[in-house]
Amino acid sequence: MPKPTDTDSQAVQGDIRLDSSVKSNMYYIGGVPVHFPFVPYPSQLGMMNHMIRALTKAQNTMIESPTGSGKSLALLCATLAWRQSFVVRQRKMQENVRQIISRFCMHNTMLLRSKYGTNGTTGDADPAKKPDTMETDPSEKPDKSSNNYSLVTLQAHAQALQSETVEFILETSKKQTLVGLSKDDMATLGEYKAAGKSATQRPRIFFGTRTHKQVAQLVNELRTKTPYRLRTAVLGSRAQTCTHPKAKRSESVDDACRQLRDDNNCGGYTGFRRVLGSKKLAEGGALEIWDLEDIVSVARPLVACPYYASRELAATAKLVFCPYNYILDPAVRNAAGIELEGNIVILDEAHNIENAARDAGSFEVSDLQLASLAHECSGMFDHGILREEHLVLQSLADTLTAWLQRDGAAFEYCDYETQTSVWPKPNCSVDMLLTDLALTPDYISQVKSAQAKIEDYIASLRTQGNEHSPVDPELMPRDKHVSAGALRVVEGLLRVLKHVMHGSKFVTDFRIAVVRHPNPELRTSKKRKRQSAFDAKPAFINTLSFWTMNPGVVFSEIAEQTRSIVLTSGTLSPLDSYGSELQVDFASTLEANHVIAPSRFCALAVECGPSGVRLEAKYRTSDQLEFQDDVGEAIYAIAARSPDGMLVFMPSYALLNKLIARWEATGRLAEIRSHKTVFVEPQGGTKDQFDKLLLSYRNHLSQRGQLGAVMFGVFRGKVSEGIDFSDHFCRTVVNIGIPFPAFKDVKVMLKREYNNKHTMLLNGSRWYDIQAFRAVNQALGRCLRHKDDWGAIIMLEARFVQNANIARLSKWVRGHMRVFGRFNDAKQYLDAFYDERISEDAKDMPQVLDAEENVTIVLDE
Repeated sequence: MPKPTDTDSQAVQGDIRLDSSVKSNMYYIGGVPVHFPFVPYPSQLGMMNHMIRALTKAQNTMIESPTGSGKSLALLCATLAWRQSFVVRQRKMQENVRQIISRFCMHNTMLLRSKYGTNGTTGDADPAKKPDTMETDPSEKPDKSSNNYSLVTLQAHAQALQSETVEFILETSKKQTLVGLSKDDMATLGEYKAAGKSATQRPRIFFGTRTHKQVAQLVNELRTKTPYRLRTAVLGSRAQTCTHPKAKRSESVDDACRQLRDDNNCGGYTGFRRVLGSKKLAEGGALEIWDLEDIVSVARPLVACPYYASRELAATAKLVFCPYNYILDPAVRNAAGIELEGNIVILDEAHNIENAARDAGSFEVSDLQLASLAHECSGMFDHGILREEHLVLQSLADTLTAWLQRDGAAFEYCDYETQTSVWPKPNCSVDMLLTDLALTPDYISQVKSAQAKIEDYIASLRTQGNEHSPVDPELMPRDKHVSAGALRVVEGLLRVLKHVMHGSKFVTDFRIAVVRHPNPELRTSKKRKRQSAFDAKPAFINTLSFWTMNPGVVFSEIAEQTRSIVLTSGTLSPLDSYGSELQVDFASTLEANHVIAPSRFCALAVECGPSGVRLEAKYRTSDQLEFQDDVGEAIYAIAARSPDGMLVFMPSYALLNKLIARWEATGRLAEIRSHKTVFVEPQGGTKDQFDKLLLSYRNHLSQRGQLGAVMFGVFRGKVSEGIDFSDHFCRTVVNIGIPFPAFKDVKVMLKREYNNKHTMLLNGSRWYDIQAFRAVNQALGRCLRHKDDWGAIIMLEARFVQNANIARLSKWVRGHMRVFGRFNDAKQYLDAFYDERISEDAKDMPQVLDAEENVTIVLDE
């Protein structure tokens, strides 16, 4: 381990400050001084070293580190330490280059005049302006008597055009010896030239994660545990930051905000810059590192808008936190003003990044949305507002709506409720389809031009007010322009049409689909009876979909701009699909060990149940009653011995509901209830409903006199991702089956077919398998959340006794997996593990009260 050095003894350089009130030690890792709040775990040292090396080499990397290993803290400290060191090296190099240029100017006057003398100045730099790399006299004027610049001004030119001067010196040195410059000087200039933009650009850091809750956790880690202090910002939505009472009560905060802003009825928007002058947010202020709640608290008494203030602050922040869709989605990224050129992107919780990137590159619009767009454009036309432009957009919307709703459409994919038709077809290419819809390149250009003029008009309304509107105020409609939602439809269509047009490099990466499904508002007979002739709703919704099969459509663009991309998660495994799927070269990967001692967890794979039935939860076997009963007996036996909380994951809601119903009928569920209160994750439902269920589960386990609780959920469900079940909230995770994606799902079939046709990608079957095992690994990470935690992981699935499938699990699990052919043997080993851990906990555990009657809790769907 690197030897720690006391923080206070180190001189602070660069543009990041160190807060001496936050205790930390300094460790030299990869040649960089890293300030860390405590003695790092070996896995943290490995992560920081790996991270620093990747950033130094401007490489992309992947880091898998189990939850509870201090991953976020290690990444933050390593990244900020590297940036600090990088800026120091930059400044030293720039100072060396300034001195070399000064010596060149002093000893090579004739060459200097030939470059920047009479009529010889190049570039746009004004020698009277002081660049950030030098100091010069702004009053210096050209020497008119000689019609030449004075020597001081020529030197100013040379320093102001530093890159150009370096290039000139290097090229000249190939032809003649330069007086006053050594070989070391020339080597320094060569290094400066090779560095390119990175020689002067201060890289910014964009740290994206899955949810705003995780963003808040990152901000808290940085603020309370590290000594690093720098200008930070957090990007969030209007719904999270808006303080205007009318907008907050609206169905759409975004639309209400824009309407209030356009009507000049939002004092917060007009005064949002008052937040920028807050001393709390300034360097050294109490909220120098802030979260969304902090900026709302600062903005509210100032009657200022925290949403627009946060975006303004993000424009100059050195470190920006945001949900990672702000980085992945091109439309959101542009709207947020995120510039990635030469900067660093860290994506935490990146196990779903492939799917997220595909979603960001895709676009869907329903016939109802298109009809709304046409209606709004028609209203603008009737009021004489940019009639030609709105007519173009209305024509586009009407054309697509009529095509979606046409009679006699053929659908090649049909299930119980949904019908889907996909292009290209054997007899109809995408080009033919676009031609039939008159979506020619010339027409798309007209749409793009119309959109730009309409956006310029809206911008003029916002900046100039109604008195400067090109329309008579008495004729101005209540809505003075089309809605933001309407413009988003046009923007989304233009974005994907650009990719599917002939000649695009991504034209083969998209599938165009029409999806027809029943109107969800008409699902109940009561709603149908309440309809009148005036508010009749369509029986079906038709959706035009542009699905990208290639996440690299959006991700490769990000990789081309950034200095480094870092993907990290507790469950990235299997790792071998990210590079090919995202079309990014990941030069290195790291799979870190868990910080928990091996004696504090056990991982078991069981082939056969208590009655000897092979536990293989496949489609054909899951309907067999003997399989259902043996799984139920195994769950009961584990629940009877597992203390506190227990999670059970299954591949689908169909299997979950089937097993619960069977166990209810046989009385097995009642036996499980005698040891655990039963909670069942509902399919669908609102976030509030799930939060209520989760709170009930936690509250029950917090009453330590209870015998415990078991939560039944599904892989990829709410329970299996992003929730912390530390300590007594989860002592056991049981996995049943392998959650392969729905085999007959249209998108899954198209993706498998696409991969099979592209040899640079993993074949369709391999891609399909990886999706399943990545979901398994994510579920395994729900327990064992810190180094003092403990728990058991049990795979009630025969396929996990095979080495090939064990190898697809995360490193911290696969190295400790024990395989058992019979459940009773596994149960004996598990009982011994529980006994040992419970006996250690009993020393500090308070007296246990009698358990109350247990019940089954499940929210209505």
